[in-house]
Order: sequence, then C-alpha cells, then structure tokens
Amino acid sequence: MGLGLKLTVVSLASVLAALGVYFYRNKKKEILIIPWRWEEVGKLTRLNLYPLKSGHRIELNQAEATEFGLRQTKEDEAVFQLRDRCLVVYSESDNEFRTARTYPKMVLIDVSVHDDQYLAVDAPTMRTLYVKIPESDDKSKTLVRLHKGEEITAIDCGDEAASWFSRYILEKDVGLRLGFHDASTRRDITKTHKTILDYYVNLTNYSTGLYSDLTAVLLLSQASIRDLNQRIGGSSVSVDNFRPNVVVDGAQLEAYAEDNWEWIKIGDVVLRNVKECTRCIMTTVNPENASRSSDREPLKTLEKYRMSNGPSSLPTMGINCEVRKSGLIKVGDPVYISKAE
Repeated sequence: MGLGLKLTVVSLASVLAALGVYFYRNKKKEILIIPWRWEEVGKLTRLNLYPLKSGHRIELNQAEATEFGLRQTKEDEAVFQLRDRCLVVYSESDNEFRTARTYPKMVLIDVSVHDDQYLAVDAPTMRTLYVKIPESDDKSKTLVRLHKGEEITAIDCGDEAASWFSRYILEKDVGLRLGFHDASTRRDITKTHKTILDYYVNLTNYSTGLYSDLTAVLLLSQASIRDLNQRIGGSSVSVDNFRPNVVVDGAQLEAYAEDNWEWIKIGDVVLRNVKECTRCIMTTVNPENASRSSDREPLKTLEKYRMSNGPSSLPTMGINCEVRKSGLIKVGDPVYISKAE
C-alpha cells in the first residue's frame, strides 16, 4: 500500500471516529421524533428566570425557551435579553463556583438590564453595580469549575464587579469574581458526569443549560408543593424554594405527576424530561429573606418519601428538562403531555 493511500485511510478513519463521537453525543437530538398526540394537563402559572446562579428570580409573563434555557423576549427587554443562569460567581483563588448553599445572602442579589451596554446589580446595603455586558476576547476568558469538576467557559466581568461581589458576599475587598456566559459554546459533560449519564439514559450534552446545575429547564407542579406542605404540617415552603423555571398547575393535576411526563408541550415549545431533580440544602434557604430554616425543611420531609434511586442519594422534587423545540411560552398557556408509547 502506497504512502498516499495509507494517509488517506488513516484520515478517513479519523473522520469516521470523529463522526462516531459526534453522533453518539448528539444522537438523541438527531433521531428523536417529537410526539404528535398530546393530552392537556393544566396551565403554565409561573415563569422564572434567574440571571445569576443563586441570585434572585425575575418573574416573567412570557419567555423565549432556547436550547440553553429561558431568555427574556424583546418585548420585555428590547436592548438586551438576559438568559437563565448566564452569570456565575467564582473564587479568585481556584475558579470554583460559589452559591447560596454556602452563602445564603446571594439569593437577594437582583440583576436587571440597565441599557444596551450595562447590566445593573443590586443587593441590600450595597450601591448599584453597573456591569458592562462583556464581549469575548482571549484576555477575559477563563474556565469556571462547577459540580464534579466540570469546567465551563466564562468571560470575566472585571475588577469592579469582583470587588462588589467580594464585599457583599465575603465582606472582604477581594476573593470573588463574576463570570458571564454568552451562549456561544455548549457544555460537554461526557467525562465529568459519566455515572449520571449512564443512569439517566435520556440525558446528553444537548440537555445542558449555561451555569445551571445541569439542564436547561427545571419544571415543577404546584400540586406537588401543596402535597409537600400538607406533609410538613407546622410550616410551609414556597415553590420558589425550589427555584423552578416553569410552574404548572391544574384542577385535576395530581401531586408529582410530572415525574412521569416524558414530553411536555407549552405554546410553541417542546420539552423533554431527561432527569429527576435531586435536592440539596439550597431548598432550606428562604428566597425572600435569605434565612435558613432551623428544622431543615423541606429536606427533612422529602427525605421520608422522595429519595432518589439514582447515583445521588438525595431527595427529589420536579424534573430536569431539555428544550427539544424552541419558541415562545406565556403564563396562561395550556400545558400538554405525551407519554412514551
């Protein structure tokens, strides 16, 4: 075999191998057929967008559901549309992310659009911080480590933002920085989340959000919250303790029915349930005042009857979804489901 032919064979093998990896990682995106028969189960009652990971929510009447999660529409914010979990706080020393699990006061941080060049960030006792919407360049790019050591691209938002977040969260002049995701790259969880991927067979790279713990959209039913509060008894929690993007309710909707929904259609959007949502200490933080519950509720009650059988020994509440068909969703839209046949 001549040298030229050998090189051609090697090149062809390399191309085929690369294509094999691509289609493996994206096979569910490529070959899945969206159902055409749907059953109405309720209405969309809440739409929440969290611009900052662990920050306060923005309640929307409508949103664009993109492959990376919710985004404001131009009708809501014409100059710049915030995306869900597009901002993350990380440590200056090791680039590891920081959340309200450790620093509950982060849930009180509000992010909004100031104009076409700046975001406005507010928190109790702090002056308003104006963050220039960053543009990507090699000097500002970094990698932020999330769960299981997964590294996600971030554009650093500068020293003024770093100082503001350090003072508010740590009460120090330095220590933390702020990163921004421009949705130009997709996460790769095939190495860091292999155990989870092996267990949740519908979960793929295509399921991921920006700086969300994992997936693009978190869905929860109000019926599940009502049942949980009845079980807790003496105290109650809000749906916002669980930080969902999409909340569904209906007169005939049974608690935890969403566990068994495979496909969900809202407006123009089609979601697919890829994983149960496991729950941590974050749910014990009051989203309105940042206080942590003294009795570990709602985790204490959830641990009695909602434990996952998966690789994480944690209670569950709600479902993690990927966006199979992008589009516009509005509060009040009918919610349809289609179960696996």
